[in-house]
Amino acid sequence: MKLKLTLCMILMALGLFLVGGKPAEAAEVWQASYWNNRSMWGTPVITRSESGLNHSWGDGSPDEEIGTDDFSARWVTTTRFSSGIYRFYATADDGMRVFVDGEELIDIWYESQEHIVNADVYLDDGLHEIKVEYFEGGGKATAKVRWVKVDNNVSTTGLWKAEYFDNINLSGTPVVVQTESNINYTWLTSPVAGIGHDFFSVRWSANVPVEAGIYRFTVRADDGIRLKVNGQLIIDKWRTQKPTTYSADVTLPAGNVPVVVEYFDQAAGAVAVLNWSKFSSSEVTQVENTATSLSITDWKGEYFDNTVLDGVPSVTRNDPAINFNWGSSSPIPNVLTHDFFSVRWTKTVDIPAGSYQFKVYALDGARVWINGEQIINHWETATGDWLTGNFTSAGGANEVRVEYLHLGGMAEIFATWESLNGATVTTTESGETVITGPTATLQNARALTVRGGPGRDFSPVGYITTVTTVKLLGRDSETYWIKVELPDGTIGWSSGKFLSSVTDFTTLTLVE
Repeated sequence: MKLKLTLCMILMALGLFLVGGKPAEAAEVWQASYWNNRSMWGTPVITRSESGLNHSWGDGSPDEEIGTDDFSARWVTTTRFSSGIYRFYATADDGMRVFVDGEELIDIWYESQEHIVNADVYLDDGLHEIKVEYFEGGGKATAKVRWVKVDNNVSTTGLWKAEYFDNINLSGTPVVVQTESNINYTWLTSPVAGIGHDFFSVRWSANVPVEAGIYRFTVRADDGIRLKVNGQLIIDKWRTQKPTTYSADVTLPAGNVPVVVEYFDQAAGAVAVLNWSKFSSSEVTQVENTATSLSITDWKGEYFDNTVLDGVPSVTRNDPAINFNWGSSSPIPNVLTHDFFSVRWTKTVDIPAGSYQFKVYALDGARVWINGEQIINHWETATGDWLTGNFTSAGGANEVRVEYLHLGGMAEIFATWESLNGATVTTTESGETVITGPTATLQNARALTVRGGPGRDFSPVGYITTVTTVKLLGRDSETYWIKVELPDGTIGWSSGKFLSSVTDFTTLTLVE
């Protein structure tokens, strides 16, 4: 009897540990498949179960049957989520794609050094399938995926009083009155029995318990929407429109705060979503940056939730440099969508007298003005090429304006300028203007290997990506291999075929 009781207690303790003692992502069991090619083609060489997706193979491989380079993998798991917004983090060297319930959430399918991309998604309560695809090109190999819940505002107790009207102006007596746990709808048919699939309106109201602080409320609607918080109308977009996201910040006292959402659908699709989050003390500075008292010390970055830089920016902030690779994620999750946004950066920069070439790599469009004169204009889908424009500085202060358009897919922008005598002008994180040279950037490739010597027989020591600027240190006798210095100080050799520079490589110092 004692033995049975002891065994029972051990099993109970073990069960409690398994349920409550580990984070959700650590307990997931993935069905893993591996191929000896980059494209997951044919029959997998290996299939097995793996606990967690947290691989750092370095220069090695997942298994002795898999090569150290040019392999691919797929992991699939099904796990239970409680309703809410989840942030997925993908860490990869080289390419990775993440799918949630068959929908692509993250796409960084290209050769790269190890980097992290994140994206947010709302998940209903229940089971959801997560699929991850990966390829390794060369050099180091890393594949990691994790997720965390980032919102705490979804009620599970029937918080909202929902009133449905069979007209678009909330008039008369509601046809249906019911309680609902959250506002997160994409309707393709009627929202509730007794209401048509078009030409209806809804009012949601609740007293929401909050702590004192600054909150950002975000709505997404197709068509019209209004949001009142604590008796104040903070969002008023009562019009027909495609699915569009809006946000507003408000300071709230502690206690139960009344929140009212009013919505109407004219025709076609119907979308109504509400989320909010409280800013931490470290984030309050960014919120205050939207006020008229904003003091800009770096680039003034104005972020818009549309593609035409229209209206009041969703966020205005200091950006130390224009050097961003957001992947398939939003620059500011829960505030901007991951597609169809635009950004304007402005700054006064001291540039010595001389002739210069401005260079921008952007996915998708970019425009550049120097002292009010436009020198680059490509406001459309990306070509995958560097955009360039020349300008002359008389010395001293120059007004620089860079505008960016993102339509879909990967989001990336990098901007710099070079003297036409081979120097480059950059801005440090402290705001200091530094002139060095000569330099080069990558062209006609997504990544370029840097080797320990001038030849393919030398081992890789690093990589050049689309947003990397390298210093030019010399050349070999045939000017095929170029000696370069990476931003982290690593020195090596790369093929000049894939490097772009205003400097003629034949003028570089011959290095024997």
